[in-house]
Amino acid sequence: MRIVHVTDCYLPLLGGIETQVARLAHQQAAAGHDVAVVCTTPSRPGAHGIGTEQVDGVRVHRLAARVPGGYPVHPRAPHHVRRLLGAERPDVVHLHMGVLTPSTQASLRAVVRAGLPAVLTVHSVWGSAERWFAGLDRVVGWSRWPVLWSAVSELTAAPLRRIVGDHGEVAVLHNGLDLDAWRVPRTERADRMEGRAVHVVAATRFAPRKRVLPLLEAVRDAVARVPAGALHATVAGDGPELEAARRFVAEHALRDVVSLPGRLTATDLQRLYARADVFAAPAVDEAFGIAALEGQAAGLVVVSRAQSGVAERLTDGVDALLADDDAGLADALVRLATEDGLVDRMVAHNRDVPPAAGWPTVLAEVERAYARATDLARRS
Repeated sequence: MRIVHVTDCYLPLLGGIETQVARLAHQQAAAGHDVAVVCTTPSRPGAHGIGTEQVDGVRVHRLAARVPGGYPVHPRAPHHVRRLLGAERPDVVHLHMGVLTPSTQASLRAVVRAGLPAVLTVHSVWGSAERWFAGLDRVVGWSRWPVLWSAVSELTAAPLRRIVGDHGEVAVLHNGLDLDAWRVPRTERADRMEGRAVHVVAATRFAPRKRVLPLLEAVRDAVARVPAGALHATVAGDGPELEAARRFVAEHALRDVVSLPGRLTATDLQRLYARADVFAAPAVDEAFGIAALEGQAAGLVVVSRAQSGVAERLTDGVDALLADDDAGLADALVRLATEDGLVDRMVAHNRDVPPAAGWPTVLAEVERAYARATDLARRS
């Protein structure tokens, strides 16, 4: 099958859409498909122009414009996408969007006009932007186009379904993960540098939407309610709120309890998870949560807000503890640190029962979506 992915954001930028689209394209190429990516992300900061490179078996067409601030957008993206689709002659076009992905959004009409089977996947929580997309639909009627609409979770699919209504189908296409890469050997508590404490970890961007500071507040509250040395937290990552997090740790005398090592590589995260028990996912507006999925694949108990996309694939009390609010996050940490056998039982379950997000399963879901998109295009 000849597949073309269209996305504003792509590697070398690092984020949810960028990473997931690259992994999906690579997995499809490894499975024998002919795969290309059209993106508006330059190959390096400051680069501009139109070019093609081969990366891990995938042709990457880069449309890099001179844009103030270096944002990955191109004012003539639809024109170039139309030209590249004529050259690539794909069997299906898979478009990826978040909230602010103007190049992909503007290119959708060109794909539809070309009569090509199209799948569009929403990777982000729209929030208040739903009103904008609904207003745009009233003007151009995009919900009636012959497109297989999709999203990475029920949370992200909900606003899309409200707009599309009876005009089309909205599928859920989950993100994928190399489960074997995250099945790490477990280091028992007696042999860890953190001591015998229940070790809570998180890997995230230190940005308001990710809610690192509320997580640190929950850790502070939990530490005050458990015996000394019963709980330790390591929050890895970088971002604009890192300095505020460091100040919080210092002001609340948590330096012996909380570690903030900065951004870690995948290998370093795997080593960290080998000596951890719990993965904390405090964000509410989390579309899917690949980082939490990686932690779960490593056997960690997930502690998450119940309203997030992370919680959709978890079962409270079995592989995770789900909290209705931030006080509930602290309560969950206290339970895991004090209830005899709870954390070990849940870790054992997660090590024995892998999450249903391995690439073979995800690729099969995506191919079924491509088949439905092909049928839509034929009937239009």
